Amino acid sequence: MSFSVNTNNNAMTAIRLLNSTNMQLSTVQERINSGFRIGSAKDDASSFSIAQGMRGDIGGFKAIRDSLSFGQAVTNVALSAAETISDRLNEMKAKVVQAQERSVDRDAVQQDIQALNQQIDSIAQAAQFNGVNLLEAVATTDLKVLSSLNRTAPNVAPTPTYITVVDEDLTAAGLGTAGMDVTNKSVELKFDNTLKFADGKLLNFTVNVAGGGTKTLTFEFVDDLVTDTLTEADHVAVVYDAALSANENLATLVQTMNDNGLSANFGTGGNIEISSALGMGGNATSNLVGFVSGVAAGGDPTAALTTIENAITAANQALSRLGTSVNQLDTQASFVDQLTDELESGVGALVDADMAEESAKLQALQTRQQLGIQALSIANQAPGAVLSLFQ
Repeated sequence: MSFSVNTNNNAMTAIRLLNSTNMQLSTVQERINSGFRIGSAKDDASSFSIAQGMRGDIGGFKAIRDSLSFGQAVTNVALSAAETISDRLNEMKAKVVQAQERSVDRDAVQQDIQALNQQIDSIAQAAQFNGVNLLEAVATTDLKVLSSLNRTAPNVAPTPTYITVVDEDLTAAGLGTAGMDVTNKSVELKFDNTLKFADGKLLNFTVNVAGGGTKTLTFEFVDDLVTDTLTEADHVAVVYDAALSANENLATLVQTMNDNGLSANFGTGGNIEISSALGMGGNATSNLVGFVSGVAAGGDPTAALTTIENAITAANQALSRLGTSVNQLDTQASFVDQLTDELESGVGALVDADMAEESAKLQALQTRQQLGIQALSIANQAPGAVLSLFQ
């Protein structure tokens, strides 16, 4: 071993080792401060690149979660409103069934039905969230909810996928109940001043029958039942008298119709209003000279039963679709939450620091640092030993 005051190999070795310890100690302290084992590309370029790509996906899935939350809110509002509309339709069905009874006040029932239709429209119009309404098909646009990002390869752009919530029309018009009328149909007969009765002339009515359907009721004019024969055996004879005035013969017609199941009365201007217990099935026809028209007006209680059943079926089908969409959105939202957690866990496993391990390294490196400083101090004292050679 040579003694030199110019070159202190031990000191240089101590400095080099101490610098290495300080660098390692700095790295460990940075990991402890940031919590990351890989905090930048210089730590591990490939792992950092993968982590950054996954962080981008995590941000995308958090945005998807917001989209799903909006879709859930819109669909839940629509579902709640649709359930309420379904309840109103059930109430309306009870009114329609009530209208089948002959003794009921159908005009009052009709007012109740109109009120329920107004409620249905009000509910459908109010079923909106942030301006999006799924029950009022003003502009038929289905709701597309961003639900996922599908990535097929690390360097390939992901493809967005959507859950489509079908736009429904649960307004009274959409359900077909807006024009429903349970008041009996009536027919108004109009004649002009050329009215003339003659044998074999016919007056036909279509009337509703119990259990559904219609039948034709035909009145045939004859001046003498003894000598004249009806053209059809099931026709109802109206015996007129050519010597009487037109109004007097019309009075006979009214009486004959009342005697055969119709309700006939003189209205304004000499017109005759005819109705039946179950409702008239359509317009009246006649080949009488002077017959102007026989126009049916009002509603059909029997037909209303079919209308309300169709409306209830349509509403239930809409409820089913909306319920399915709500379940689909809820399931997807739960999956996206779980997937986001798994992605964050994966990124953490890739770049997060093991704090227990880093704590152990910190203590070891701090001890090495102290020993290195002491070693350097001892090495720095070595050149001073040369002085003893010159005493």
